[in-house]
Amino acid sequence: MSAVAVTRPLTIDDTVEVSRVGHRLALGIQWLDALTGMPVAGDWINDLEAVGPRPAGLRFERHSQARQALRDAGGLAKRLRLAAADKLATPPLEVADDPTNFVVRAFARRDPRHATYRSDNDPRQYVPRRLSLTPVQNGGVPPPSTANIRTAWLWPGAAYPLAANASAIRGRIRRGASLASARPVAWARVVVTRPGAGPADFDGETPLAWAHGDDRGEFLVVLGTLAVPGGVVLPATLALRLWVFLPPAGAPEPADPLAGLPLEVAGSDALNDVLRGTAMPATYVRQPDFVDLTLPPGVLSGVNDADLLFA
Repeated sequence: MSAVAVTRPLTIDDTVEVSRVGHRLALGIQWLDALTGMPVAGDWINDLEAVGPRPAGLRFERHSQARQALRDAGGLAKRLRLAAADKLATPPLEVADDPTNFVVRAFARRDPRHATYRSDNDPRQYVPRRLSLTPVQNGGVPPPSTANIRTAWLWPGAAYPLAANASAIRGRIRRGASLASARPVAWARVVVTRPGAGPADFDGETPLAWAHGDDRGEFLVVLGTLAVPGGVVLPATLALRLWVFLPPAGAPEPADPLAGLPLEVAGSDALNDVLRGTAMPATYVRQPDFVDLTLPPGVLSGVNDADLLFA
């Protein structure tokens, strides 16, 4: 009499674990278009410049939907433990001086053959940013959760694609005694407000739009619904006031175009005004001279060079 073999399905009890791979998220960033709220397109690069005072020189892993990520592994894991020990050994510090901060540079490129930032390789759809982010961790170990995911905004660059009927303002900010000898001011910031009935007062006026200047001093303000009221009939003109914020004057760094980017300290929040790019960097100064504009809606308008010349 022959025996009949019975096959039993395999279960987890029939397996033996030989290895286990687990990765914790040290830091993740998703970059959104400041105007549309959609993930930015293009070859967007994130570099970890440093962890606190320690240089890092690491590049984020790229994922879909403009997400960038660093895993808690290898040399970065070692840096995080050292930074955590530094933090324990020092008295309480300001957020900007936290030795566990990640300093991140973000930029785009047209040609991927150039690994680092080059001004002539920048597609200029968005302006680069440099952020200081404080990760959530315990003794240098990130939690096994999404606590270290941040959302940050990117603002239009000079080549940002505009709709045919967009209301926008373009200009170039320079410093100097005259236009003939003036030099562009890299990484300026611009805020557009609605003028009030009394004297000009930035703190008392309603902000309508923001812009980040690039390394050539060029900026593009795109006016949304706050500045251009809706309805069947648009107003013939818009009364606007343009304020300029500039970094301290300093010598340019031709070998490293991003060296002059302001370090924006965002802390450990998932999203705040620093990450949105609407908070001014700590060292920036509002210029006393402002520009009053009366512009038609639905067109791209320029600002006179002389109105954007600062001492």
